[in-house]
Amino acid sequence: MPLRFWKKDKPEKGKPEKETEEPKEKPKEPAAPKPAPSEKAAKAAEKPAPPPAPPKPGEVEVFVNEAHAGLVDLGLTVAPTKAVFAKRVAAYPGGDAAFVAEYRSAPYKAVTRVLADWLGFRVPETFELGAILKEVNPRLSSFKLTLAAKDLTWLDQELNLRKVKLILGDQEKVVRFKDARDLLKGVNEILASRKLAFVELETWADDFAFLLVRDPRWDKLKNPELVVIKADQTATGGECGECGAPVGKYWSDCLKCGAVFG
Repeated sequence: MPLRFWKKDKPEKGKPEKETEEPKEKPKEPAAPKPAPSEKAAKAAEKPAPPPAPPKPGEVEVFVNEAHAGLVDLGLTVAPTKAVFAKRVAAYPGGDAAFVAEYRSAPYKAVTRVLADWLGFRVPETFELGAILKEVNPRLSSFKLTLAAKDLTWLDQELNLRKVKLILGDQEKVVRFKDARDLLKGVNEILASRKLAFVELETWADDFAFLLVRDPRWDKLKNPELVVIKADQTATGGECGECGAPVGKYWSDCLKCGAVFG
């Protein structure tokens, strides 16, 4: 069939062409107000989570013995410290019951947290260099070492980027750092010849935690089921979704690009 072209009438001079009116939508009826929650429901929502179930008889001792033996096997402590470790477990936030509850479901979290507060030290996201030296040097003194720092300067305050010269004996190293992780990495490069390292413990928070270890047993430390250590040697749990770098199981962020995991 031939195509048909319909003639469009021109509007009279001086009169605008009428626009086709679209059908108007019917105004929506206002939504009915939601009924206010009952007083009983409000109280239920405000009710705090129940406290963890109390440990069974002997359960705390079993978990303490098991966890401490695991730390000794990893080379992170020695056998005679078991009594001290038990005291640290008793001081766990929420007490023995909270430690046991965490240990049942996520032993790596319970033990890593105790270790960080016992033998390790924590560094907040924003920190002063002197505060870290006060934590580092008492630990290095066991090996007759002292770390000094000088010429601290800001490179970019918006990026929190600083530069400092670290001095250990006759060694010097200039380190650029944005956070405690960068700074301790520079310290570890100086300590490498002495077979010492400040390893990073996972905190699942914005702060950092470090532990001085002599001759780290990386073949065992890469297993995160008891203690979660963040290092290139323990990045065996997959890849970062942002940059593709290797990451470890149970890590909360990427060491390379800083992406935070869910």
